[in-house]
Amino acid sequence: MEVGVTSDKNRKSTGSINRFLLILFILNLFYGCGAKTQIVLLPDPDGAVGKIEVVNPRGTRVLDRPWESTEVASLKEVPGEARIMEESEVKRVFHEALNAKPQPPVEFLIYFKSESAIPTAESLNSIPAVLETIKKRGSQDISVVGHTDSMGTADYNLDLSLRRAKKVAEILQAEGVDPAIIEIDYFGKAKPLIETPDGVPEPRNRRVEITVR
Repeated sequence: MEVGVTSDKNRKSTGSINRFLLILFILNLFYGCGAKTQIVLLPDPDGAVGKIEVVNPRGTRVLDRPWESTEVASLKEVPGEARIMEESEVKRVFHEALNAKPQPPVEFLIYFKSESAIPTAESLNSIPAVLETIKKRGSQDISVVGHTDSMGTADYNLDLSLRRAKKVAEILQAEGVDPAIIEIDYFGKAKPLIETPDGVPEPRNRRVEITVR
């Protein structure tokens, strides 16, 4: 049975997890009983919901509410009426797919002294938690992204944000993290957490974001 599924492209990155689950849900029933295909739209971890269209030669069914589901019995029938599944029912029917879902990324912030690539002492206290998360997840994908506040020129801040990212990567590598799994990026003052005019010092923008996937 061939059933097309299209998703709303204006989704957050976490939506990729639910699209992964969606595929698993389809395969779960398709190979499990061969009689029907069932699709369920899950909310993202933050509660956001996108939209998917279930399409076959007979018609289309749109799912745009959390836990909304449709079934396709055959290519000769329009996808079934959408219905809301209870969360407990989803967990019971799709427990194998849910257990196989990718874990959401974990993010950490390391803050820096003004106009410096030296992390604050308080921020360094979070490094053990970063290392423990990497170990528990068996992570093979870590991003380290440097940022600055709006003090200084754009070129200066780009260089400073790169030096900050490299410093954090060096700290992780010194603790045994494989450099091959660390991706470094930097944005200078272009992506502040706290919007400020140029020339305003803001400690929360002087940071490196570590994302463990």
